Amino acid sequence: MAKRDTGETALREAFDAGLGKGRDPTRSDAAAGGSSRTTIRSPWLGKPCARCGHTFRRGDAVEPSSAATDEVRHGGVCPDEETASTAGSSQEREAFYAGVASAHPPPPWLLLVRLSPGDPRLAAPGQAGRRPSCVICGHTLRPFDEVVVCPCSPEAPLCRGAVHRDAIRTMYCYDEWQKSKIGQHCPVTSRKLT
Repeated sequence: MAKRDTGETALREAFDAGLGKGRDPTRSDAAAGGSSRTTIRSPWLGKPCARCGHTFRRGDAVEPSSAATDEVRHGGVCPDEETASTAGSSQEREAFYAGVASAHPPPPWLLLVRLSPGDPRLAAPGQAGRRPSCVICGHTLRPFDEVVVCPCSPEAPLCRGAVHRDAIRTMYCYDEWQKSKIGQHCPVTSRKLT
């Protein structure tokens, strides 16, 4: 009976591994020492990192040994650690942001905020265990994300709610919210907008 159980266990493990690769074909084999990147098919997309609390976005590195578990962690360094070393204003970064803004400008009336390290909207997870996030897509806010603060009243903010409108990261949550019928209601309070 033990041989049958061992065979069934091995078969189940092989099936589960194949199923995981089918759901996320770019996932590397952790045993082979490969690295994994988050894709739209990754089961951890949008879930929080067990180490830093930031949600996984497309392109994020994943610690290979954690990719098959519920305790998924960023590979290498987490987003806050990565930007801590580059927190000082960089002329190259500023020039890049200016170039993107000139090539893809926001509407003139829309006030965008680039979240700098230390911004209160980038607070570490509190007692609730969640970092502040975009009220539309649910991804956590990260250093240097570009957002609209108080999407209902960006010219005179009434709250601290933030929505992505970031051309560099192709996160157009504000634009999608505006185009949808949901855009008729505040994404923070759900009150009807006039």
